[in-house]
Amino acid sequence: MRWRLRAERLVVGAAVASLLGGCAAGAATTPSPVSGNEHIYWANRVTEENTNGLTTMGRANLDGTGVNQNFITGANSMAGVAIVGDYLYWANSEDVTIGRANLDGTGVNQSFIGDASGPFGPASDGRYLYWANHSSGTIGRANLDGSGVNESFISGAGTPVAVAVSGSYIYWADYLGNTIGRANLDGTGVNESFISDTSGPAGIVIAGGYIYWSNPGSGTIGRANLDGTGVNQSFISGGSAPLGLAVGP
Repeated sequence: MRWRLRAERLVVGAAVASLLGGCAAGAATTPSPVSGNEHIYWANRVTEENTNGLTTMGRANLDGTGVNQNFITGANSMAGVAIVGDYLYWANSEDVTIGRANLDGTGVNQSFIGDASGPFGPASDGRYLYWANHSSGTIGRANLDGSGVNESFISGAGTPVAVAVSGSYIYWADYLGNTIGRANLDGTGVNESFISDTSGPAGIVIAGGYIYWSNPGSGTIGRANLDGTGVNQSFISGGSAPLGLAVGP
């Protein structure tokens, strides 16, 4: 399917404080990691040349030593990593599950949450875990212990591939719909076209009173105020198909 082939090039993920990309495994891979207190984690994702589907999560010390490309194994098309408390969460887009493990790599459960629909980019507000279901056009939500799963917590999200949470709102990037969507954290007030005229947005992050998103179709980074005003689709230009985003010092 066209979407599946295109999705293999998409990498999205989220931490509690920032949203970052996963990565596509292969010779030209440039992982976009998620940082913990002492380690950095990344998703080694499949490419069209590596079609067996099985992928791994890598880990290293923050100084770059102790690299372990097989820190967690047995994932299937891992599409985003999130750190929440003492746990790692990730999306298995082909196995349609959300996986979880302890930060030390033990207690791996590839089907911690099941029956997702092409999940991408988990994110958390510290209370719930959210993820994008690009195949069904929904945003899923569950308690951090895996209970209370609602795969259609938000419906009508188009083809979401990245999620960010800030304050009282949840935001998502609709890759094929070329929009940024927004809803209240309780799932009401869904606005699929909160920001429109984007160019295949694939990454999203909230920081400093602004929302930022990647426009891989136009090679730009967009920015707007959190209320959707002041939209600048070319806030940063001159890139080449930017995907995952992160904000830090």
